[in-house]
Amino acid sequence: MPLVYSYNSNKGRKEKNEDAIAVMKNKQGEVLAVVCDGVGSHSNAAYSSNYIVATLEKEWQNLTFANFNNMKNWLCDKIEKLNLELFNKSQEKNKKMGTTIVTLATFDNQVVVYNIGDSSAYGLTKDNEMSVVTVEDSFVGALISAGAITQEEAKTHPERHVLTQALATRDNINLHTFIDDLSKYDYFLLCSDGLTNMMENEEIQDIVRNNELSISVEKLIELCVNRGGVDNISVAIIKNLGGVNHDK
Repeated sequence: MPLVYSYNSNKGRKEKNEDAIAVMKNKQGEVLAVVCDGVGSHSNAAYSSNYIVATLEKEWQNLTFANFNNMKNWLCDKIEKLNLELFNKSQEKNKKMGTTIVTLATFDNQVVVYNIGDSSAYGLTKDNEMSVVTVEDSFVGALISAGAITQEEAKTHPERHVLTQALATRDNINLHTFIDDLSKYDYFLLCSDGLTNMMENEEIQDIVRNNELSISVEKLIELCVNRGGVDNISVAIIKNLGGVNHDK
């Protein structure tokens, strides 16, 4: 299916940007989108986030796949290998370099999303619904799943930034996986928590559905910055041209 995309990143009010983001197509025209958010308390987090995105971007562009399973298995294996490589490097250098990851990849009429940490992916369907397709590896995420707190309470929880899992922090990881038919969706949005902590889902969906892609990305980032921009903000939007009635 024909896909177009736009993405950008902004350091917000922080001194440096520890996020990394990219969207690219391979030789078959299939899309890979990646967002990594370096753990702020880790001294080499920006290295990890940028290294992962740059590596996946470089390799994806030259690849072709026989089928969907071939593609998703390659991506899963690559993330696990990158995790181990960076974990070993962090041990050798005695420097923490944890990062989140959310990545989306397509093949034919299927889509897979892998994630670790609290960066998110949303699917916007033909039925005008928007839902989170990732699992949040955070202390508050666990509390929400247990019914102990609400989504609204999580936004101001004192331990909302505590992650229960991140890349490069241990040798074995538990990748969360989402698989579905691409034809069900008009858009996918990937982002770091610098966006989700500053905006409501309804606001995000309204902007995405009512603007051109690049304008949507800039509007989302600008709103977060204007509201305080306390964290780095990264946003990628992928649009399924076969799944919408009106091209924006």
